[in-house]
Amino acid sequence: LQKADWEKSYRPEWADMSILEWAEKHNKEGNVMVKKLAGLKFHDTATEAALRLAMRTIEKRFVVGLTDNMKESIRRFNIVMNIDGKSQRSQIRTCMRKFFGHGTLKTNSNPHPKLEPGSPAWDVLARDNALDIQLYEYILVLFDQQGEVIDSYARGISQ
Repeated sequence: LQKADWEKSYRPEWADMSILEWAEKHNKEGNVMVKKLAGLKFHDTATEAALRLAMRTIEKRFVVGLTDNMKESIRRFNIVMNIDGKSQRSQIRTCMRKFFGHGTLKTNSNPHPKLEPGSPAWDVLARDNALDIQLYEYILVLFDQQGEVIDSYARGISQ
């Protein structure tokens, strides 16, 4: 909301707005990820059926990664894309350093305030995005499941 002036959705009038104010007054469309992955339009209502379709879409078409498990996610992406890191080691290292850097050296990264579960802002966002939260919880399970498959694949190509 506050700093991403390079984003298309950036609104300068939101720069000093609290998350609670934004969630209550400006976040009119909830469950955006479920809608996108289920092929719904922005103003359509997300349903349990749309959630199931979104889950199926992710399971069948994506290798999921988690930002709070970035190192493992990148390792998996490299396996799936057959990037061994040996022949392109300097290019990969440069790219990783630029994007994931250290502290303020990261590109496209800003600190965000943490929301505590049970806080007013958390409750409003959770209510309005309940299906997206279920989708995220599914992705956490899928991340573990895909890890087993990807590791099996990696063992097969290294033999």
